[in-house]
Amino acid sequence: MSMLELGPNDGLYFDHKAPTDPDGKTFIFVNPITGDCSLWDSMIAPALREAGHGTLIYNFRGQANSPFSADIDLDDSLIVDDLIALIEAENPVRPVVVGLSIGGLYGARAVERGLSLNGLVLINTLRVMSPRIDWMNRLCLRLMQQGGMTLLRDCISHVVVGQTVQAAMIEDIFDNPPAYEPLDEDAGFMNLVTHMGQTSWEMDYSGLNLPVLVTTGYQDRVFYNPADVDQLFDTLPQGYRLDMPHAGHMIPAERPQELIMALLGFARLV
Repeated sequence: MSMLELGPNDGLYFDHKAPTDPDGKTFIFVNPITGDCSLWDSMIAPALREAGHGTLIYNFRGQANSPFSADIDLDDSLIVDDLIALIEAENPVRPVVVGLSIGGLYGARAVERGLSLNGLVLINTLRVMSPRIDWMNRLCLRLMQQGGMTLLRDCISHVVVGQTVQAAMIEDIFDNPPAYEPLDEDAGFMNLVTHMGQTSWEMDYSGLNLPVLVTTGYQDRVFYNPADVDQLFDTLPQGYRLDMPHAGHMIPAERPQELIMALLGFARLV
């Protein structure tokens, strides 16, 4: 892994591997707020590299191994700036950005700012802000203040992941109750989650004049609204769609093989 220096106390922890196939794309993975690059590098990125494609995975400032200055707001504008800076510094060949949840919004905003890509993949990104989603965003912050990431996991996993993952998690969570520890107010995740809740989801998707794959998990009980996804998808000039009825919000962890096949198929189109 490498570090892109962004200042005396700031940087992005990343790993960039070029395609081995002459026609291979470079998949650039943009995390959700409460994740890190291990989400992609356990199965998805290795499978894409095996098929001849390149990968660029990284962590936001404030996520694992990516340092940040204590006086910096880790908000959406900074995260989009960092994504653009990383791509400009590494100059990946035939780039395709893949974003999960708010990570997809960051990718779309980067395109809106002029970033040139071969394609964009939005995984459970399309949404319209509602009181329910606003409630969840505020709840995430309160739960971490009270019991850290573990309490957050225990309280919301059952409504964002699909039934298969729920069944795999439930015994471990309830047979082995953890000790909850509040997350330090100065921690990177606290900074990121605080500003996640303040992010505007207003986005003119009709301005994304490139191939866009939209992947949606039906069993996401918080962020998925069928009518909103349909309406926003219809505004995409070059939209492709893959719905996953048996997945929830965390498709890369819940249905990695299906996502790998979708990304390989999309690569042939872009």
